[in-house]
Amino acid sequence: MKKILFIFLIVAAAFMTGCADTEAPDGAGAYEAAIDKLYSEDEALNLNIKYLAVDTTKMKNLTEEGKANLLKNLEKYGVTVLDTTSSELEKNGYIKDTYFEEGILFELEDEEMKNNSITMNVSKFRSGLGAIGYDNMVLKYRNGKWEIKDTGSPWIS
Repeated sequence: MKKILFIFLIVAAAFMTGCADTEAPDGAGAYEAAIDKLYSEDEALNLNIKYLAVDTTKMKNLTEEGKANLLKNLEKYGVTVLDTTSSELEKNGYIKDTYFEEGILFELEDEEMKNNSITMNVSKFRSGLGAIGYDNMVLKYRNGKWEIKDTGSPWIS
């Protein structure tokens, strides 16, 4: 009887450990996956850039540590990474007449994470006539990494 009780307790403990709530993943990986997808599309927008700007102001699932990691990871593209908005880029002379001559700007606006999933609108901007994006892109955290589950609705200008 003691053996059966002992086995029951071990099985119950294993089951409860497997079902325990785990901490939600940081959204930084989701944003990086979305940026990587857009960066690799319409590569003409990337020609001769010196700057990769990211507007982090509308990212709801980003910690300060995650933001620092995201910006550092984007240095893989070999350009200067800026954490800034389109208004700040205009104010500081980077964007003139709706043209970011030396860079591209990524804007990501998302909803709160639910069930390790994030829905967001993402865009890559070079000029008023050179931009691409996806509305309602869905990213899911699985097996320790973020993956694009559904690209959503693409658009181009």
